Amino acid sequence: MRDTNADPILTAILRLAGPAVLTFWLQNAYHLNDAFFLGRHGSVSANAMGLFMIVMIANFGFILTLARGTQSLVARRFGAGQREGAGLALAQGMSLAVKVLLPLVILEWIFAPDILRFMGGRGEVVVEATRYLRTLFLFMPILYAQPMFDFAFQAMGDTATPFRFGCIAVLVNLVLNTLLVLDEVHLHWVLGGVTLVDWVVPSAGLGVVGAAVATGTSRLVTSVLAFRKLVRRYKLEALTCAASYLPQDRRVAREILRVGVPTGASTFLYAAVAMFMTQVMEEVGGQDAFGAFGIGFRGVESVSFMMVLGFGVATGTVAAHAVGAGDIDRARRSGHVGALAGAAVMCVTATLFLIFPEQLAGLYTTDAAIIAIAATYISTMALCQVPQALEMIYADAMAGAGSSARTALITIPGNIVRIPLAWFFALTLDMGLRGVWYAIVASAVLKGVGVLVLYVSGKWEKAMLHGRRLLDVA
Repeated sequence: MRDTNADPILTAILRLAGPAVLTFWLQNAYHLNDAFFLGRHGSVSANAMGLFMIVMIANFGFILTLARGTQSLVARRFGAGQREGAGLALAQGMSLAVKVLLPLVILEWIFAPDILRFMGGRGEVVVEATRYLRTLFLFMPILYAQPMFDFAFQAMGDTATPFRFGCIAVLVNLVLNTLLVLDEVHLHWVLGGVTLVDWVVPSAGLGVVGAAVATGTSRLVTSVLAFRKLVRRYKLEALTCAASYLPQDRRVAREILRVGVPTGASTFLYAAVAMFMTQVMEEVGGQDAFGAFGIGFRGVESVSFMMVLGFGVATGTVAAHAVGAGDIDRARRSGHVGALAGAAVMCVTATLFLIFPEQLAGLYTTDAAIIAIAATYISTMALCQVPQALEMIYADAMAGAGSSARTALITIPGNIVRIPLAWFFALTLDMGLRGVWYAIVASAVLKGVGVLVLYVSGKWEKAMLHGRRLLDVA
Protein backbone atom coordinates (compact mmCIF):
# COMPACT_ATOMS: atom_id res chain seq x y z
CA MET A 1 0.00 0.00 0.00
CA ARG A 2 1.56 3.29 -1.12
CA ASP A 3 0.55 6.94 -1.29
CA THR A 4 2.03 8.16 -4.61
CA ASN A 5 2.05 11.88 -3.81
CA ALA A 6 5.66 11.87 -2.56
CA ASP A 7 7.09 10.53 -5.87
CA PRO A 8 7.73 12.31 -9.19
CA ILE A 9 4.77 11.72 -11.50
CA LEU A 10 6.57 9.52 -14.05
CA THR A 11 8.23 7.48 -11.31
CA ALA A 12 4.91 6.96 -9.56
CA ILE A 13 3.15 5.92 -12.79
CA LEU A 14 5.88 3.51 -13.87
CA ARG A 15 6.09 1.97 -10.39
CA LEU A 16 2.37 1.25 -10.45
CA ALA A 17 2.10 0.48 -14.17
CA GLY A 18 4.61 -2.39 -14.17
CA PRO A 19 2.73 -4.67 -11.75
CA ALA A 20 -0.62 -3.45 -13.13
CA VAL A 21 0.31 -4.44 -16.69
CA LEU A 22 1.51 -7.83 -15.47
CA THR A 23 -1.75 -8.25 -13.56
CA PHE A 24 -3.86 -7.47 -16.61
CA TRP A 25 -1.72 -9.79 -18.69
CA LEU A 26 -2.39 -12.53 -16.19
CA GLN A 27 -6.11 -11.77 -16.31
CA ASN A 28 -5.87 -11.89 -20.07
CA ALA A 29 -4.22 -15.30 -19.80
CA TYR A 30 -7.75 -16.58 -19.13
CA HIS A 31 -8.61 -15.45 -22.64
CA LEU A 32 -5.37 -16.82 -24.07
CA ASN A 33 -6.08 -20.19 -22.46
CA ASP A 34 -9.58 -20.17 -23.93
CA ALA A 35 -8.24 -19.23 -27.36
CA PHE A 36 -5.53 -21.91 -27.22
CA PHE A 37 -7.58 -24.83 -25.95
CA LEU A 38 -10.85 -24.03 -27.74
CA GLY A 39 -8.94 -23.37 -30.98
CA ARG A 40 -7.65 -26.93 -30.73
CA HIS A 41 -11.00 -28.33 -29.71
CA GLY A 42 -12.36 -27.50 -33.16
CA SER A 43 -13.58 -24.70 -35.39
CA VAL A 44 -17.06 -24.73 -33.82
CA SER A 45 -15.63 -24.03 -30.35
CA ALA A 46 -13.32 -21.37 -31.76
CA ASN A 47 -16.18 -19.65 -33.57
CA ALA A 48 -18.34 -19.87 -30.44
CA MET A 49 -15.58 -18.03 -28.57
CA GLY A 50 -15.86 -15.15 -31.02
CA LEU A 51 -19.51 -14.75 -29.99
CA PHE A 52 -19.53 -15.36 -26.25
CA MET A 53 -16.55 -13.06 -25.64
CA ILE A 54 -18.61 -10.09 -26.89
CA VAL A 55 -21.41 -10.96 -24.46
CA MET A 56 -18.86 -11.13 -21.63
CA ILE A 57 -17.45 -7.73 -22.62
CA ALA A 58 -20.97 -6.34 -22.30
CA ASN A 59 -21.21 -7.86 -18.82
CA PHE A 60 -17.85 -6.37 -17.95
CA GLY A 61 -19.31 -2.98 -18.86
CA PHE A 62 -21.80 -3.37 -16.01
CA ILE A 63 -19.09 -4.61 -13.66
CA LEU A 64 -16.84 -1.73 -14.66
CA THR A 65 -19.59 0.76 -13.78
CA LEU A 66 -19.35 -0.21 -10.13
CA ALA A 67 -15.64 -1.09 -10.08
CA ARG A 68 -14.37 2.16 -11.63
CA GLY A 69 -16.64 4.35 -9.54
CA THR A 70 -15.67 2.48 -6.39
CA GLN A 71 -11.97 2.57 -7.29
CA SER A 72 -12.03 6.33 -7.81
CA LEU A 73 -13.74 7.00 -4.46
CA VAL A 74 -11.53 4.53 -2.57
CA ALA A 75 -8.40 6.11 -4.07
CA ARG A 76 -9.46 9.67 -3.28
CA ARG A 77 -10.36 8.75 0.29
CA PHE A 78 -7.08 6.91 0.68
CA GLY A 79 -5.19 9.94 -0.66
CA ALA A 80 -7.05 12.04 1.92
CA GLY A 81 -6.11 9.64 4.75
CA GLN A 82 -9.68 8.34 5.24
CA ARG A 83 -9.01 4.59 5.75
CA GLU A 84 -12.38 3.75 7.29
CA GLY A 85 -14.19 5.66 4.55
CA ALA A 86 -12.25 3.73 1.90
CA GLY A 87 -13.42 0.40 3.32
CA LEU A 88 -17.02 1.58 3.48
CA ALA A 89 -16.87 2.78 -0.13
CA LEU A 90 -15.70 -0.67 -1.25
CA ALA A 91 -18.51 -2.39 0.69
CA GLN A 92 -21.10 -0.03 -0.78
CA GLY A 93 -19.75 -0.64 -4.28
CA MET A 94 -20.05 -4.40 -3.86
CA SER A 95 -23.58 -4.04 -2.56
CA LEU A 96 -24.57 -2.03 -5.62
CA ALA A 97 -22.98 -4.66 -7.85
CA VAL A 98 -25.19 -7.40 -6.41
CA LYS A 99 -28.35 -5.34 -6.93
CA VAL A 100 -27.50 -4.54 -10.54
CA LEU A 101 -25.86 -7.70 -11.84
CA LEU A 102 -27.92 -10.58 -10.45
CA PRO A 103 -31.14 -9.59 -12.29
CA LEU A 104 -29.07 -9.04 -15.43
CA VAL A 105 -27.53 -12.51 -15.23
CA ILE A 106 -30.96 -14.14 -14.85
CA LEU A 107 -32.19 -12.41 -18.00
CA GLU A 108 -29.07 -13.38 -19.94
CA TRP A 109 -29.37 -16.99 -18.83
CA ILE A 110 -32.89 -17.14 -20.26
CA PHE A 111 -32.25 -15.27 -23.50
CA ALA A 112 -28.65 -16.32 -24.25
CA PRO A 113 -29.51 -18.26 -27.47
CA ASP A 114 -31.61 -15.36 -28.77
CA ILE A 115 -28.82 -12.86 -28.09
CA LEU A 116 -26.28 -15.05 -29.89
CA ARG A 117 -28.54 -15.61 -32.90
CA PHE A 118 -29.16 -11.86 -33.10
CA MET A 119 -25.37 -11.44 -33.37
CA GLY A 120 -25.32 -13.74 -36.42
CA GLY A 121 -24.56 -17.08 -34.78
CA ARG A 122 -25.97 -20.20 -36.39
CA GLY A 123 -26.40 -23.89 -35.55
CA GLU A 124 -23.79 -25.56 -33.34
CA VAL A 125 -21.92 -22.29 -32.82
CA VAL A 126 -24.93 -20.89 -30.92
CA VAL A 127 -25.33 -24.13 -28.96
CA GLU A 128 -21.69 -24.12 -27.83
CA ALA A 129 -21.63 -20.41 -27.00
CA THR A 130 -24.81 -20.81 -24.94
CA ARG A 131 -23.29 -23.71 -23.00
CA TYR A 132 -20.25 -21.59 -22.16
CA LEU A 133 -22.25 -18.58 -21.01
CA ARG A 134 -24.74 -20.53 -18.90
CA THR A 135 -21.93 -22.41 -17.19
CA LEU A 136 -19.94 -19.26 -16.50
CA PHE A 137 -23.04 -17.46 -15.18
CA LEU A 138 -23.02 -19.90 -12.26
CA PHE A 139 -19.86 -18.11 -11.10
CA MET A 140 -21.12 -14.60 -11.82
CA PRO A 141 -21.01 -13.26 -8.22
CA ILE A 142 -17.32 -14.19 -8.14
CA LEU A 143 -16.68 -12.69 -11.57
CA TYR A 144 -17.73 -9.24 -10.34
CA ALA A 145 -16.20 -9.54 -6.86
CA GLN A 146 -12.73 -10.33 -8.18
CA PRO A 147 -12.25 -7.15 -10.27
CA MET A 148 -13.73 -5.05 -7.44
CA PHE A 149 -11.04 -6.39 -5.11
CA ASP A 150 -8.28 -5.86 -7.68
CA PHE A 151 -9.35 -2.27 -8.27
CA ALA A 152 -9.44 -1.65 -4.51
CA PHE A 153 -5.84 -2.80 -4.13
CA GLN A 154 -4.79 -0.60 -7.05
CA ALA A 155 -6.70 2.36 -5.59
CA MET A 156 -4.53 2.11 -2.48
CA GLY A 157 -1.33 2.10 -4.52
CA ASP A 158 -0.82 -1.69 -4.32
CA THR A 159 -0.54 -3.15 -7.81
CA ALA A 160 1.74 -6.02 -6.71
CA THR A 161 -0.90 -7.98 -4.75
CA PRO A 162 -3.31 -8.37 -7.71
CA PHE A 163 -0.33 -9.59 -9.74
CA ARG A 164 0.57 -12.26 -7.19
CA PHE A 165 -3.01 -13.45 -6.96
CA GLY A 166 -3.19 -13.37 -10.76
CA CYS A 167 -0.27 -15.81 -10.94
CA ILE A 168 -2.20 -18.23 -8.75
CA ALA A 169 -5.38 -17.80 -10.78
CA VAL A 170 -3.70 -18.39 -14.13
CA LEU A 171 -1.96 -21.52 -12.85
CA VAL A 172 -5.27 -22.92 -11.60
CA ASN A 173 -6.95 -21.93 -14.87
CA LEU A 174 -4.26 -23.59 -16.98
CA VAL A 175 -4.36 -26.84 -15.01
CA LEU A 176 -8.15 -27.02 -15.16
CA ASN A 177 -8.22 -26.22 -18.90
CA THR A 178 -5.72 -29.01 -19.45
CA LEU A 179 -7.85 -31.46 -17.47
CA LEU A 180 -11.29 -30.41 -18.69
CA VAL A 181 -11.38 -29.03 -22.27
CA LEU A 182 -9.77 -31.49 -24.73
CA ASP A 183 -10.14 -35.24 -25.05
CA GLU A 184 -6.42 -35.59 -24.37
CA VAL A 185 -3.36 -33.35 -24.14
CA HIS A 186 -0.11 -34.47 -25.76
CA LEU A 187 2.97 -33.05 -24.01
CA HIS A 188 5.96 -33.42 -26.33
CA TRP A 189 9.29 -31.69 -25.65
CA VAL A 190 12.44 -32.34 -27.68
CA LEU A 191 15.81 -30.75 -26.88
CA GLY A 192 18.86 -31.30 -29.07
CA GLY A 193 17.24 -34.22 -30.84
CA VAL A 194 16.50 -35.94 -27.53
CA THR A 195 12.90 -36.43 -26.45
CA LEU A 196 12.66 -35.20 -22.86
CA VAL A 197 8.89 -35.40 -22.44
CA ASP A 198 6.37 -37.46 -24.38
CA TRP A 199 3.23 -37.79 -22.31
CA VAL A 200 -0.43 -38.10 -23.21
CA VAL A 201 -2.55 -36.58 -20.44
CA PRO A 202 -6.19 -37.74 -20.46
CA SER A 203 -8.74 -34.93 -20.29
CA ALA A 204 -12.49 -34.76 -19.69
CA GLY A 205 -13.29 -33.46 -23.19
CA LEU A 206 -15.88 -30.96 -21.93
CA GLY A 207 -14.99 -28.30 -24.50
CA VAL A 208 -16.53 -24.88 -23.81
CA VAL A 209 -18.09 -26.08 -20.55
CA GLY A 210 -14.66 -27.09 -19.27
CA ALA A 211 -13.23 -23.68 -20.21
CA ALA A 212 -16.02 -21.90 -18.33
CA VAL A 213 -15.55 -24.05 -15.21
CA ALA A 214 -11.78 -23.40 -15.32
CA THR A 215 -12.28 -19.63 -15.51
CA GLY A 216 -14.90 -19.49 -12.77
CA THR A 217 -13.05 -21.75 -10.35
CA SER A 218 -9.73 -19.95 -10.70
CA ARG A 219 -11.37 -16.60 -9.95
CA LEU A 220 -13.15 -18.05 -6.95
CA VAL A 221 -9.77 -18.98 -5.46
CA THR A 222 -8.30 -15.49 -5.90
CA SER A 223 -11.44 -13.72 -4.64
CA VAL A 224 -11.23 -15.59 -1.34
CA LEU A 225 -7.53 -14.72 -1.00
CA ALA A 226 -8.14 -11.05 -1.85
CA PHE A 227 -10.98 -10.64 0.65
CA ARG A 228 -8.84 -12.19 3.37
CA LYS A 229 -5.93 -9.83 2.70
CA LEU A 230 -8.08 -6.70 2.53
CA VAL A 231 -9.49 -7.49 5.96
CA ARG A 232 -6.43 -8.86 7.73
CA ARG A 233 -3.57 -6.80 6.32
CA TYR A 234 -5.23 -3.57 5.22
CA LYS A 235 -7.66 -3.53 8.13
CA LEU A 236 -10.74 -2.77 6.04
CA GLU A 237 -12.97 -4.15 8.79
CA ALA A 238 -16.02 -2.60 7.14
CA LEU A 239 -15.98 -5.55 4.71
CA THR A 240 -16.80 -7.96 7.56
CA CYS A 241 -19.69 -5.89 8.89
CA ALA A 242 -23.11 -6.61 7.37
CA ALA A 243 -24.26 -3.05 8.06
CA SER A 244 -21.58 -1.74 5.68
CA TYR A 245 -23.42 -3.29 2.74
CA LEU A 246 -26.77 -1.72 3.63
CA PRO A 247 -27.81 1.67 2.18
CA GLN A 248 -26.17 4.39 4.29
CA ASP A 249 -24.96 7.77 3.06
CA ARG A 250 -26.62 8.26 -0.30
CA ARG A 251 -23.76 10.49 -1.38
CA VAL A 252 -21.47 7.44 -1.50
CA ALA A 253 -23.71 5.52 -3.90
CA ARG A 254 -24.31 8.63 -5.99
CA GLU A 255 -20.58 9.33 -6.27
CA ILE A 256 -19.82 5.74 -7.28
CA LEU A 257 -22.48 5.89 -9.97
CA ARG A 258 -21.55 9.43 -11.06
CA VAL A 259 -18.03 8.32 -11.93
CA GLY A 260 -18.77 4.72 -12.85
CA VAL A 261 -21.86 4.92 -15.06
CA PRO A 262 -20.25 6.86 -17.93
CA THR A 263 -17.20 4.56 -17.90
CA GLY A 264 -19.26 1.37 -17.72
CA ALA A 265 -21.75 2.62 -20.29
CA SER A 266 -18.91 3.21 -22.74
CA THR A 267 -17.71 -0.38 -22.33
CA PHE A 268 -21.23 -1.81 -22.56
CA LEU A 269 -21.96 0.23 -25.69
CA TYR A 270 -18.66 -1.01 -27.14
CA ALA A 271 -19.92 -4.57 -26.79
CA ALA A 272 -23.42 -3.70 -27.99
CA VAL A 273 -21.93 -2.13 -31.11
CA ALA A 274 -19.82 -5.26 -31.62
CA MET A 275 -23.01 -7.35 -31.52
CA PHE A 276 -24.34 -5.41 -34.50
CA MET A 277 -21.00 -5.54 -36.28
CA THR A 278 -20.87 -9.32 -36.00
CA GLN A 279 -23.88 -9.36 -38.30
CA VAL A 280 -21.77 -7.63 -40.94
CA MET A 281 -18.87 -10.01 -40.26
CA GLU A 282 -21.11 -13.03 -40.77
CA GLU A 283 -22.56 -11.65 -43.99
CA VAL A 284 -19.18 -10.99 -45.61
CA GLY A 285 -17.02 -13.65 -43.91
CA GLY A 286 -19.28 -16.47 -42.69
CA GLN A 287 -18.99 -18.22 -39.32
CA ASP A 288 -15.18 -18.42 -39.60
CA ALA A 289 -15.12 -14.63 -39.19
CA PHE A 290 -16.19 -15.10 -35.56
CA GLY A 291 -13.29 -17.44 -34.84
CA ALA A 292 -10.80 -15.14 -36.58
CA PHE A 293 -12.13 -12.09 -34.74
CA GLY A 294 -11.98 -13.97 -31.44
CA ILE A 295 -8.36 -14.98 -31.99
CA GLY A 296 -7.31 -11.56 -33.28
CA PHE A 297 -9.08 -9.59 -30.57
CA ARG A 298 -8.99 -11.92 -27.59
CA GLY A 299 -5.81 -13.82 -28.31
CA VAL A 300 -3.53 -11.13 -29.77
CA GLU A 301 -4.75 -7.54 -29.56
CA SER A 302 -5.89 -7.95 -25.97
CA VAL A 303 -2.26 -8.43 -24.93
CA SER A 304 -1.45 -4.84 -25.94
CA PHE A 305 -4.86 -3.69 -24.68
CA MET A 306 -3.91 -4.92 -21.20
CA MET A 307 -0.77 -2.79 -21.31
CA VAL A 308 -2.88 0.29 -21.95
CA LEU A 309 -5.17 -0.71 -19.08
CA GLY A 310 -2.15 -0.98 -16.78
CA PHE A 311 -0.91 2.49 -17.65
CA GLY A 312 -4.47 3.79 -17.33
CA VAL A 313 -4.91 2.35 -13.83
CA ALA A 314 -1.53 3.75 -12.76
CA THR A 315 -2.30 7.19 -14.16
CA GLY A 316 -5.79 7.24 -12.66
CA THR A 317 -4.44 6.22 -9.24
CA VAL A 318 -1.79 8.96 -9.25
CA ALA A 319 -4.40 11.53 -10.29
CA ALA A 320 -6.84 10.34 -7.60
CA HIS A 321 -4.22 10.48 -4.85
CA ALA A 322 -3.30 14.01 -5.95
CA VAL A 323 -6.94 15.13 -5.83
CA GLY A 324 -7.33 13.54 -2.40
CA ALA A 325 -4.30 15.50 -1.17
CA GLY A 326 -5.58 18.71 -2.75
CA ASP A 327 -2.79 18.95 -5.37
CA ILE A 328 -4.93 19.76 -8.42
CA ASP A 329 -2.01 20.76 -10.66
CA ARG A 330 -0.33 17.38 -10.11
CA ALA A 331 -3.59 15.65 -11.01
CA ARG A 332 -3.68 17.58 -14.31
CA ARG A 333 -0.08 16.80 -15.24
CA SER A 334 -0.40 13.09 -14.46
CA GLY A 335 -2.68 12.54 -17.47
CA HIS A 336 -0.13 13.93 -19.94
CA VAL A 337 2.74 11.96 -18.44
CA GLY A 338 0.80 8.69 -18.40
CA ALA A 339 -0.56 9.12 -21.94
CA LEU A 340 2.89 9.81 -23.42
CA ALA A 341 4.41 6.81 -21.66
CA GLY A 342 1.59 4.52 -22.78
CA ALA A 343 1.67 5.74 -26.38
CA ALA A 344 5.42 5.06 -26.57
CA VAL A 345 4.85 1.44 -25.54
CA MET A 346 2.01 1.03 -28.04
CA CYS A 347 4.33 2.00 -30.88
CA VAL A 348 6.23 -1.22 -30.18
CA THR A 349 3.13 -3.44 -30.25
CA ALA A 350 1.94 -1.76 -33.46
CA THR A 351 5.22 -2.68 -35.13
CA LEU A 352 4.88 -6.33 -34.06
CA PHE A 353 1.31 -6.47 -35.38
CA LEU A 354 2.47 -5.20 -38.78
CA ILE A 355 5.42 -7.57 -39.12
CA PHE A 356 4.12 -10.85 -37.65
CA PRO A 357 0.30 -11.08 -38.11
CA GLU A 358 0.19 -14.65 -39.48
CA GLN A 359 2.62 -15.95 -36.88
CA LEU A 360 0.63 -14.38 -34.04
CA ALA A 361 -2.66 -15.84 -35.32
CA GLY A 362 -1.02 -19.23 -35.80
CA LEU A 363 -0.31 -19.48 -32.09
CA TYR A 364 -3.98 -20.27 -31.46
CA THR A 365 -5.18 -22.39 -34.36
CA THR A 366 -3.98 -24.51 -37.28
CA ASP A 367 -7.05 -23.72 -39.41
CA ALA A 368 -5.63 -21.94 -42.49
CA ALA A 369 -8.86 -20.07 -43.28
CA ILE A 370 -9.17 -18.66 -39.78
CA ILE A 371 -5.46 -17.73 -39.67
CA ALA A 372 -5.77 -15.80 -42.94
CA ILE A 373 -8.74 -13.77 -41.72
CA ALA A 374 -7.22 -13.18 -38.27
CA ALA A 375 -3.97 -11.93 -39.84
CA THR A 376 -5.85 -9.17 -41.71
CA TYR A 377 -7.45 -8.08 -38.43
CA ILE A 378 -4.14 -8.05 -36.52
CA SER A 379 -2.20 -6.07 -39.12
CA THR A 380 -5.00 -3.51 -39.47
CA MET A 381 -5.29 -3.06 -35.70
CA ALA A 382 -1.68 -1.84 -35.64
CA LEU A 383 -3.13 1.53 -36.67
CA CYS A 384 -5.31 1.61 -33.52
CA GLN A 385 -2.65 1.20 -30.88
CA VAL A 386 -1.57 4.79 -30.24
CA PRO A 387 -5.08 6.34 -30.56
CA GLN A 388 -6.43 3.76 -28.10
CA ALA A 389 -3.64 4.58 -25.66
CA LEU A 390 -4.49 8.28 -25.77
CA GLU A 391 -8.22 7.63 -25.37
CA MET A 392 -8.00 5.20 -22.49
CA ILE A 393 -5.19 6.71 -20.42
CA TYR A 394 -6.54 10.26 -20.56
CA ALA A 395 -10.00 8.86 -19.76
CA ASP A 396 -8.63 6.94 -16.77
CA ALA A 397 -6.80 10.05 -15.53
CA MET A 398 -10.07 11.99 -15.60
CA ALA A 399 -12.05 9.13 -14.02
CA GLY A 400 -9.48 8.77 -11.24
CA ALA A 401 -9.80 12.48 -10.55
CA GLY A 402 -13.59 12.12 -10.39
CA SER A 403 -14.68 13.11 -13.92
CA SER A 404 -16.03 10.67 -16.52
CA ALA A 405 -19.29 11.99 -17.98
CA ARG A 406 -17.72 14.25 -20.63
CA THR A 407 -15.46 11.41 -21.74
CA ALA A 408 -18.48 9.20 -22.32
CA LEU A 409 -20.00 11.87 -24.57
CA ILE A 410 -17.05 11.22 -26.88
CA THR A 411 -16.48 7.47 -26.53
CA ILE A 412 -20.12 6.36 -26.80
CA PRO A 413 -20.85 8.13 -30.13
CA GLY A 414 -17.36 7.10 -31.26
CA ASN A 415 -18.28 3.46 -30.73
CA ILE A 416 -21.75 3.77 -32.27
CA VAL A 417 -20.38 5.27 -35.48
CA ARG A 418 -18.64 1.94 -36.13
CA ILE A 419 -21.93 0.38 -37.22
CA PRO A 420 -22.67 2.62 -40.24
CA LEU A 421 -18.97 2.76 -41.11
CA ALA A 422 -18.75 -1.03 -41.12
CA TRP A 423 -21.78 -1.35 -43.39
CA PHE A 424 -20.47 1.36 -45.69
CA PHE A 425 -16.91 0.04 -46.01
CA ALA A 426 -17.72 -3.68 -46.01
CA LEU A 427 -20.90 -3.75 -48.12
CA THR A 428 -21.34 -0.50 -50.01
CA LEU A 429 -17.67 -0.26 -51.00
CA ASP A 430 -17.42 -4.09 -51.19
CA MET A 431 -14.28 -4.21 -49.01
CA GLY A 432 -15.39 -7.31 -47.12
CA LEU A 433 -14.01 -7.98 -43.67
CA ARG A 434 -11.26 -5.43 -44.15
CA GLY A 435 -14.00 -2.82 -44.32
CA VAL A 436 -15.14 -3.87 -40.82
CA TRP A 437 -11.57 -3.58 -39.55
CA TYR A 438 -11.18 -0.12 -41.14
CA ALA A 439 -14.36 1.02 -39.39
CA ILE A 440 -12.79 0.07 -36.04
CA VAL A 441 -9.62 2.00 -36.89
CA ALA A 442 -11.54 5.10 -37.96
CA SER A 443 -13.57 5.21 -34.75
CA ALA A 444 -10.45 4.62 -32.61
CA VAL A 445 -8.75 7.63 -34.19
CA LEU A 446 -11.83 9.82 -33.69
CA LYS A 447 -12.12 8.83 -30.02
CA GLY A 448 -8.41 9.25 -29.31
CA VAL A 449 -8.33 12.75 -30.78
CA GLY A 450 -11.61 13.71 -29.08
CA VAL A 451 -10.52 12.62 -25.58
CA LEU A 452 -7.13 14.36 -26.04
CA VAL A 453 -8.87 17.61 -26.97
CA LEU A 454 -11.22 17.30 -23.98
CA TYR A 455 -8.33 16.80 -21.56
CA VAL A 456 -6.36 19.75 -22.90
CA SER A 457 -9.45 21.98 -22.80
CA GLY A 458 -9.81 21.51 -19.03
CA LYS A 459 -13.61 21.37 -19.26
CA TRP A 460 -13.63 18.17 -17.19
CA GLU A 461 -12.09 19.85 -14.14
CA LYS A 462 -15.39 21.09 -12.69
CA ALA A 463 -16.37 17.48 -11.94
CA MET A 464 -12.91 16.87 -10.42
CA LEU A 465 -13.37 19.80 -8.03
CA HIS A 466 -16.85 18.52 -7.11
CA GLY A 467 -15.31 15.17 -6.14
CA ARG A 468 -12.74 16.97 -4.00
CA ARG A 469 -15.47 18.86 -2.13
CA LEU A 470 -17.23 15.55 -1.40
CA LEU A 471 -14.13 14.41 0.49
CA ASP A 472 -14.12 17.57 2.57
CA VAL A 473 -17.61 16.82 3.93
CA ALA A 474 -17.20 13.01 4.23
